[in-house]
Amino acid sequence: MTSKRKKNLARPILSFVDALARAKPRPADNAIRKYKKNYAERLSNALAVLIAGKLRVTRQFEGVLPDEEGHGRESRSASGALKKAKKTDVRYATSETGLELLVSIKTLNFRDAKRDKKTKKVVLGRYTKNMVRNDHELRAEAMDHHDRFPYAVLVGLFFLPVEACDDGQNDKSSFAHAVMTLRPRAGRTEPTDHPAKFERLFIGLYRVGGDQPDVGLFDVNTAPPRRGRPPWHDEVTDEARGGRLLCLDEVVAEIIREYGIRNRTYIRWADEVPNEGVPAVVVTADEDAEEDEESDGAV
Repeated sequence: MTSKRKKNLARPILSFVDALARAKPRPADNAIRKYKKNYAERLSNALAVLIAGKLRVTRQFEGVLPDEEGHGRESRSASGALKKAKKTDVRYATSETGLELLVSIKTLNFRDAKRDKKTKKVVLGRYTKNMVRNDHELRAEAMDHHDRFPYAVLVGLFFLPVEACDDGQNDKSSFAHAVMTLRPRAGRTEPTDHPAKFERLFIGLYRVGGDQPDVGLFDVNTAPPRRGRPPWHDEVTDEARGGRLLCLDEVVAEIIREYGIRNRTYIRWADEVPNEGVPAVVVTADEDAEEDEESDGAV
């Protein structure tokens, strides 16, 4: 069987477990940098297919990339005054309006590995290496795209192993450090706000092996625990531990809400239960147009 045929038989990416499976093999924390870098790229690509698929099934984002088979991964979008084409992870754009929604995916999958100068052995540390670099990359991405498309909604998803919550015995955990680093990058509520910010930014804490592989996501604008793990998305909320992680479908619902608010196609009703699921669009552009026509003809 040809490699192309094998690729076509790969199971679709419909869940986080599928994304982890597609990214295999997962190297050890002390593996050489090349293998860890390749794994990060495979995982990011699989997650992009997963997120795009969840947006696509809502039927509100026709043509979102990448498609089910991964075509359109790292598609390019014009950015900045010079229209420089930048690679994107998940992108929804139209020929009439240009970029409307972008989801940027970053991962930090392995503990920091350093070689002890005396013993020459590799010592594993925390999950903090390159955190600032990731923030700088997000800043540049937001700046370039918002500069050209100020109405575009940008959402960042930063994935960390859940073990990042367990270190920092006398200080904040690597997870808490990630929240502090990335929080200034989130919270853009208006098209006139600073372009270097994302509308929303979540940290995805994921687990592999042992327990059932899964992911829970944390809004960086929420107060995190200094140390320890927030309650999982199927556990009782505990404000002292950071509330409760969101499941992936709840985050997709938040993305759709943010997009709807920006485009005036969604309003949060007083009796709506937060994170109840993927919301329906309550006002459409066609309905607005019909109302305008009726008003024009009124006497």
